[in-house]
Amino acid sequence: MKILLKLIRPKHWIKNLFVVIPIVFAKKIFDPVFLSNSFITFAAFCLLSSGVYIMNDIKDAPFDRLHPAKKNRPIASGLFDEKKAKLLVFILIILSLSIGFLQNLYVLICLCCYFLLNTFYTFKGKSIPLLDVLLISTGFALRVIAGSYSIDSKPSGWLVTSAFFLALFLGFGKRRGEITKYNNHGHRFVLKYYDENLLGNVMISTGTAAMVLYSLYTLDSKTVEQFSTDKLYYTIPFVVYGIFRYIFLLLKNGEAEPTEVILKDKGMILSIFLWFVSVVIVLYFGGS
Repeated sequence: MKILLKLIRPKHWIKNLFVVIPIVFAKKIFDPVFLSNSFITFAAFCLLSSGVYIMNDIKDAPFDRLHPAKKNRPIASGLFDEKKAKLLVFILIILSLSIGFLQNLYVLICLCCYFLLNTFYTFKGKSIPLLDVLLISTGFALRVIAGSYSIDSKPSGWLVTSAFFLALFLGFGKRRGEITKYNNHGHRFVLKYYDENLLGNVMISTGTAAMVLYSLYTLDSKTVEQFSTDKLYYTIPFVVYGIFRYIFLLLKNGEAEPTEVILKDKGMILSIFLWFVSVVIVLYFGGS
């Protein structure tokens, strides 16, 4: 069971919380029906993302054995049989798509697109510079879109694009961290096309875009009209701090994995928590 949990990577399910973002901004978080649908879709993405992780581990096993940390993954280390892993991928994908089918057609389409996107990433896209991170970031945008459709809400272009650029920022940060921390042990082919200066500049661009897009969303006249409050901009400092904090930790510690940064750093956890609480207070209790 311990090896199985290591294989499906449940700690990485935190990334699927992007699915839940739309229900907060749709002001339906206290509706049990919509909340249930949102978390069912979240569960579908957890199953599917775990299937994708395993598929990726199977494909990358020879390269993972060259990596100081990834060599201990269940498949690369030989602790989990590859044939059983392939069967598990099939089961997880079928379960996920079945849940999507029971939700609605749009959620199912988003799940299918996510699977196809990541299949291309696993077998080809991860070796193409820039496109590798763009593909991952598109997966985060799909999570937001699916989360909207799961609660019968039209996806917000502001939220989708903000999530996309935030994911780009984190993705390029991860690449920079991999170069700094592991000096490319031959485990990731695409790293030979990157350098710290390029990735640093791209991080500044995408991080700035994420902050600007979110700020414009909070100040947009349609947003003010929709929520009957102009106070959403009070939540901007928490977004800005979270992005700057990530850059600080990346440069200070060289941590390559955003999930590890978010789960282990108290400053990141606090900024995300305060952002969520402030959004709920402004949208649900701060109407003018």
